[in-house]
Amino acid sequence: MELNRCNTSEDYLALVNGPAFTLRWLLEYHLSRSRGRAVTIAGFCSPCARTVDFVAPFDGAWHAPDGTLVPNWRDFLRCPACTMNGRQRRVAQLITEWAMDLACRDHVRGYVMEQVSPLYRWSTTTFPWVEWTGSEYLGAGKIGGREEKGIRHEDAEALSFADATFDLVVSCDVLEHVNDPSAAMAEIMRVLRPGGRAILTFPMDPALERNQRRAARVDGTVRHLLPEIYHGNPLSRRGSLVFTDFGWEVLAQLRAAGLSDAALYVYWGYELGYLGIQFYFLGHKAPPT
Repeated sequence: MELNRCNTSEDYLALVNGPAFTLRWLLEYHLSRSRGRAVTIAGFCSPCARTVDFVAPFDGAWHAPDGTLVPNWRDFLRCPACTMNGRQRRVAQLITEWAMDLACRDHVRGYVMEQVSPLYRWSTTTFPWVEWTGSEYLGAGKIGGREEKGIRHEDAEALSFADATFDLVVSCDVLEHVNDPSAAMAEIMRVLRPGGRAILTFPMDPALERNQRRAARVDGTVRHLLPEIYHGNPLSRRGSLVFTDFGWEVLAQLRAAGLSDAALYVYWGYELGYLGIQFYFLGHKAPPT
């Protein structure tokens, strides 16, 4: 697997405009010309620790300039065993690295901003010595920390946890769905212990310098500023409304919130089923001086 850290948009552009990314695109384009209903790739699933045939259907595919359908590698190239997509499988690798770093410590706590997901189930079964907490957003007006049918409710903008509760916070494609991402980032920092780690994924448009608001909640009413976009949500047929299209401004937001070393990490690995331009954000809460 190839991994590159980008601190600025200039770092990113220098990377993706290089010859290596051109060759990757040609490979992915060739794979996309499959005559079947899906692209199948033999590889190794890190969470399952075994070889599998990753499968990417053409749901959510986009069109290349010549009309060829290219799968949404990020969200739909899944392992048939654990059902995790590439984004989730990479986060699972990062959780593994974190857990191994803290394996000799007592009372290690991790919070995943999801509960009805293969990633959360995998985390709790793979590292049972970690005190895990998972949650979902169950709707406005719910009380944080309360459970409904075994599912804990939390509002990312107003978490119910005490300060400095967790050694790790994982947020996978959550921040684009909250009304005030800066408030959610501040909450992540608040509940992290000093030295704690944040692993974050969310869609970002590398062509945008500034974030773009798609919707805003004012006095309890959602006002749409751009055409509505919804992402999949296991608890809602309609999905979750996208409030923000993130641009490079988000790095400054994360650093201002307290993740002073926050950076974007671009990764690619054919054998691990990481295709397309994939990235995540990672940072730490500074330890006391």
